[in-house]
Amino acid sequence: MSDPSLNNLPMQAEKETHFLDYLNVVQRRWKIALLVFLLVFCAVAIKTFLEVPVYESSAVLRVSLKPATSQEVLEKNKDNSFSIYSEIYILQSNLVAERAAKLLQLEWGFASEKLTDDIRIRRLVVPVDIAALSLQVDSNKQFRLLESSGHALVSGQSGIPFAQGDISGLVELHKVTPGVNYPLTRLSLDEATAIVSQGVSAFPAGDEVSMIRLSVARTDPRQARDVANAIARAYQEQARDAQLKEADTILNLIDNQLVSLGRQLNISEQNLQKFRIQTGLQRLSPEGSSMVDAAVALEKQRTDLLLRQQRIREFLDNPSYSAYESSVVEALPGVPELMSRLLELRTIRNELLRTYTSSHPDVVDVNDKIKLLRQEVMAAARLGIQNLDLEIAVIDQDLAASAKRLENVPEEELELARLSRSSQVNAELYSYLLQRQQEERIAQASITSNVEIINQAQLPLSPIKPNKKKNLGMGILLGFLLGVGLTFLLDYLDQTIKDEDDVQETLNLAVIGSIPHIEAAVSREEGQLVTHLEPHSLSAEAFLALRTNLHFIITNQKRKTIMLTSCLPDEGKSTIAVNLAASMAQTGAKILLVGCDLRRPSLSVALDQSSVPGLSDLLVDGRKDALRHIEKLNLDFIPAGTEPPNPTQLLGSKSMQKFIESARERYDYVFLDVPPLLPVADALVLAPLVDLNVLVMEPCRVPERLGKQAIKLLNNHEAHIAGVVLNDKTGKGAKFHGAYSYYNSKYNDGYYRRVTDGPKPSFGRRVIAKVWGFIN
Repeated sequence: MSDPSLNNLPMQAEKETHFLDYLNVVQRRWKIALLVFLLVFCAVAIKTFLEVPVYESSAVLRVSLKPATSQEVLEKNKDNSFSIYSEIYILQSNLVAERAAKLLQLEWGFASEKLTDDIRIRRLVVPVDIAALSLQVDSNKQFRLLESSGHALVSGQSGIPFAQGDISGLVELHKVTPGVNYPLTRLSLDEATAIVSQGVSAFPAGDEVSMIRLSVARTDPRQARDVANAIARAYQEQARDAQLKEADTILNLIDNQLVSLGRQLNISEQNLQKFRIQTGLQRLSPEGSSMVDAAVALEKQRTDLLLRQQRIREFLDNPSYSAYESSVVEALPGVPELMSRLLELRTIRNELLRTYTSSHPDVVDVNDKIKLLRQEVMAAARLGIQNLDLEIAVIDQDLAASAKRLENVPEEELELARLSRSSQVNAELYSYLLQRQQEERIAQASITSNVEIINQAQLPLSPIKPNKKKNLGMGILLGFLLGVGLTFLLDYLDQTIKDEDDVQETLNLAVIGSIPHIEAAVSREEGQLVTHLEPHSLSAEAFLALRTNLHFIITNQKRKTIMLTSCLPDEGKSTIAVNLAASMAQTGAKILLVGCDLRRPSLSVALDQSSVPGLSDLLVDGRKDALRHIEKLNLDFIPAGTEPPNPTQLLGSKSMQKFIESARERYDYVFLDVPPLLPVADALVLAPLVDLNVLVMEPCRVPERLGKQAIKLLNNHEAHIAGVVLNDKTGKGAKFHGAYSYYNSKYNDGYYRRVTDGPKPSFGRRVIAKVWGFIN
């Protein structure tokens, strides 16, 4: 149990967390923080400097409204058929990439991707009947193309275009080995398309209405430029070809209508002329003439609606989902938005197919969405046909009403009116279709692409990746954050007892002494006598403070026997015992120091005495020569003696009890150096026999759980606990705030330590020492 007299000792008030406390967390684990920082920074630096540079080349395009094939279609489309994002999706589609691959003449490549940086095939055109090739390097600049049989087809020089017969191309050699054959494989169109599509991005630029910025990223700057320009040209040509295709469709419809209408016109004119000869009637009355004109106008409207309906039916029979397809379909309500979403999904699907197969869940999901959108477009087209049918039905009703009005005229004039109307309608329609045919041909001849290349892609001079300054800066920041973060994490996970506050909060005991780390210059053995060897050192002053606190407790309670133990081995309890006994002896008191650690004795080494005979010999054989007097320390000493087979039973015997009683009567103070509490039970059998128990504890080593366990064991045996002595044996405690930093701080320099004469340190050394002292 803890001693109630210790309540008289001054206790430290609860401290508020200060900014310096956070700095101390980093300071005491600065090596770990520095190691993590260096590892992270070096990893980032190595990755940055080993990363292959990536170059980006960009072209700027301007996309205007598509030139319409007729004024009527333009009026219907100009407000809702153009979307810059739809154009971007088309620009990144496989359709444009395939055309660009053909423009670049990407027909041959290497089976290994590693060779693409060593040997760069800018262009290679070989007859189709040649299925296999190999490139033989003659020197760093010369090469030959060989057939599978070994026959040389052509020779060339690196970086210089070559042409011989049907074979031409441009090859650049970089990291090659002379005399080695590199096999070439013919690329499929899909493989060439995938090569072109890599690293392609596009986004609105400028006014974000008609300008597109096309960028291509490659490890080869020339390839980045060439691919960007090829895609821009392919996109431009694709736009023009789509418009030509639409114009051809309209012309074919008009031509078919003209052939059919021409035959009907000839028949109607012949019938009219024959009727006039037979009846002698040459012209209609004004009323009949007006009705015929109205019927002709209605027939023209009906024919125009039939043309539009026919174009939509052709779309349904052979649907095409390019944004450049039939403008009539695009003019249908809701179709432009559906087309835009459809193009977006197709672009996403193409990107997924570069990584996954067609059976991947993501690809299947996108395909399902595309299928649904296609169905919606088809439904919109069918609805458009139904709406045109309704308009044609209305015209048919008007034509029927006109025909009924003609029944009121005389029979011969009625027949003349019918024949005249038929002939005039066919003539007007034929003339109208001829006019449309000429307009479409003129429009087709004048069609130009609505895509204009504003800026051609240029050869990039510097890479966009890696950004060395940014990466190194991020490496410094990341390393710092991870290093500091790790120190705080380790400090949070560290459940050891570190200082006086931890002892008071965790163990509910007072700290009666704090012994700083004993420097190596003073240390000669494990149990060093600093109070004798260095009486003016900080360590010796710490033992004097411990003696004062302990003397206060002993004087009040008239207690003479003191046991010193620890939680774990190697916490320096023997060092504390011998130096505390020597300090007490300096007061003139009669002191007995007993080595009760019969398993691993160390007091005899510190006092330069033989360990035999000792306590075990005294208890078993009654040997009186076990007692020695240490003249230089003015105290009596009994070493551990011969190691017995049963140390715990021997220490708990009646002989040991009689020995303690006898020593209490003969000496002013008796100090017992016993084994640690947790490994063995030796200390527990002695704890109830002595007056006070002092627990020696090394800071930053004993977990709180083990400290509580040790105190519980002592309380269970009704031991009187004087308090805890913190012994900074290894120097770990000096990194934490508390008594250790006090003993090692700059405030005590020159007071406890004697100043020795010697050469004055240099200015640089003094500055470094000041800075380091301030940091610590």
